[in-house]
Parts: sequence; C-alpha cells; structure tokens
Amino acid sequence: MTYDEAVNWLFAAVPNFQRDGGSKNYKIGLEGPAALMEYLGNPGLTIPTIHIAGTNGKGSTAHMMAAGMQQAGMRVGLFSSPHLFSFRERAKIGRQLVPESFVANFVSTHHSYFNEHGYSFFELTFALAMAWFEKEEVDWIILETGMGGRLDATNICNPDLCIITNIGLDHKQWLGETRKAIAREKAGIIKPGVPVVIVERDSETEPVFNQIANHYGAPIIWAKHCSYTTDLKGQYQEMNLRGVSTALGLLFADYEPLWSMGLNRVGELTAFQGRWQQFGESPLKICDTGHNTEAFKFIVEQALRSTNGTIHWVLGAASDKDIDGFLNQLPKQRSQYYWTSTNSPRCLSGSELAKRAQTLRPGPFFKSVQEALAAAEVNANPEDLIFVGGSTFVVADLTLIP
Repeated sequence: MTYDEAVNWLFAAVPNFQRDGGSKNYKIGLEGPAALMEYLGNPGLTIPTIHIAGTNGKGSTAHMMAAGMQQAGMRVGLFSSPHLFSFRERAKIGRQLVPESFVANFVSTHHSYFNEHGYSFFELTFALAMAWFEKEEVDWIILETGMGGRLDATNICNPDLCIITNIGLDHKQWLGETRKAIAREKAGIIKPGVPVVIVERDSETEPVFNQIANHYGAPIIWAKHCSYTTDLKGQYQEMNLRGVSTALGLLFADYEPLWSMGLNRVGELTAFQGRWQQFGESPLKICDTGHNTEAFKFIVEQALRSTNGTIHWVLGAASDKDIDGFLNQLPKQRSQYYWTSTNSPRCLSGSELAKRAQTLRPGPFFKSVQEALAAAEVNANPEDLIFVGGSTFVVADLTLIP
C-alpha cells in the first residue's frame, strides 16, 4: 500500500467517529484495544506516560506539556485527535509528524488482521502512534483521550501522571446527561496510586473526583494559579496553563527554568494550530476549533474585547452538538453571521444551520467555508474582526493555513 491507500483504507474500512460521529458502529471499551496492542507486542506501554482527559483543553494541555518537556531536553511522543489538515498530525514527536512510510507499512503489514477483527479508526490510529513511539524510543508519551476516559482506547496505558482538564456537557449521548455523570467517565483514567492533576475545582464534580481517587489511593493535586505565560493566545488557555504548570512542576521541578521557557514556544516546538490563531489582519482574522457551549463562552468574551468594530462570525457545527446552547452563547451586538457547510459529513449544512439560527442569530448560508469567509471579507471594515470556527471541521477547511 502507498500512504494514500493506507489512509483511505483506515477512513473507509473501519468505524470512524471523526467522519461519522456515533451513528455508524461507534465503539467504546477496552477489550478490543487491549487485544490489538497485545497482537502488536504492546508497543509503548513501558514508556513513561502522561494521560489527559476532559471536555475542553485536552489538545492545548497536551501540546503545552510536550513543549515544556521538549525545552527541557526530552523526546516526547504526542498522540492527539482529531487532526486538522493531515492524518499524520495525530502522532508527532516535536514538530515531526508520523512519516508517510511508517503509516503505509503499518497498515500494509497488518490490515488483514485489522479487518478481520473490526477495529475502529481511533483504536488503529492509537496503536499506530504507540508503535511509532516505541520504534523511535521516545523518552515520554503524552496521550490525549478521544472523548471519554473510562472506556477510551487510550485507557489501557500505565500512566505516571493523569490530568483532567474540565467537565462540560458534551457528548451527553455517550457520557451521561449531567456533569457528575460525565466527571465519573473522565475520572475513569485514574489509576491506583497514580497522581492526578485536576484543573477545574467545582462543587458539582469535586466529590466525584475525591471518591474515585480515594478508592484507588491516587493523590489529587488541584491545579494552582500561576504566573507563567504561553504563546497560545486564547483566554481559555489561562486555565489550561494552570494545569500544565502544576503537572510539570510535579514531575520536573528541577527543570522549571527550562520548561517554563517552552510554554512560550508551543507553536514553534509542536506545530500546534487552530487555537485562537491569527491568519490575517485589517481586518483581524481569527480561527479557533472550540466547538461547545463551554468553549464559546470564552471565545465570545475574547472576541468582544478584541475589537470595537463588528464581529463577522463564520460558523459551522457538527450535527451531534447542542446547537441551541451554542446559538444562545452568541452575541447579538456588533455581530453578523455567516452559516457554512463543511467537507465533513458530520456537520450540519449551512442552510440547516441558518434555518436553526433564523430567530436567534439570522444570517446567510454558504456551501463552503471559503465562500463564507469571502463574503465576510467583502463586508468587513479594517477595524472589524472575522472569526472562523464553531467546529474543528470548519477550521480544517481553511486552506489559508499551511
């Protein structure tokens, strides 16, 4: 198989949550990934590991952790999802993405076994990443859960530290209808005796974390306010930064002068994109992958502070999100809306979004992100702000980003 053939096989031949959502044989559970990893020789499972769960901030936390550790001289394998522009983003060491040749060889060698056992896209990409990290003999591995925690494929790891970022009402159809129920699923990554850094201290979820951590004898470390800074500019990064600095201080206290420098080089060291990322000026153009009501609370506040002019919102949304909650977060003042389709079948069409929004946030609809962005550019004045987001899939359609 060539690289393109291998990736096409992965996308087409197995259940794929990024492409289909939960509608087509979505799989959770640990028996499948455990058997898959045993078949492959359990790659990466003896390498020191940091495991991250939460509703928002997992990707930012993982990349900040990796940047700090890299600045301190460590080779760090990072597994995260979803990808924006290339499948290879899901596994990286520093700025290096998993090579096309490795992907092609991995799938070519094992695809008959994979097909026979019906593994999911996420299970296979996780196994691929671990196999590559083992081959490259990295010093540490950072694993970002895909959605939940307790039954997430990554939860077969043996972590040295766990991090839980925050708890929001996302993926309720799989994780539970309340923040307590969702917290219990995310807390499923807690292991016996393994310290867990919890970023958000909240009266509703704190008892859940305390109960589970006490059951497993796992020390809880609540994230502390810090004076560190980062080159990731979203307002919401302040909370993520507290968790990262607490975790790095716990693991690598002696290297604080180095890892604190790395926090200001996240983009440079890890090629991380899509978080309050500027891609133009006059008017200022910002994209962000935030895609639920908790994320948009911060995004709206920051957008309103970023300009005294009009905000031109180029927005799409995945069909399984809380669309009404998302719409209610959006401002009426100083705002114009452009509703867009994306290339992902998981997203609502721009016309459907515009119909849902017509009484709350009316605006025209477009067949593509580029068409919607072009319309916003025509209408915007130099002092305005154009914001592109609402979904990872919207940002992934921005051809302006290399």
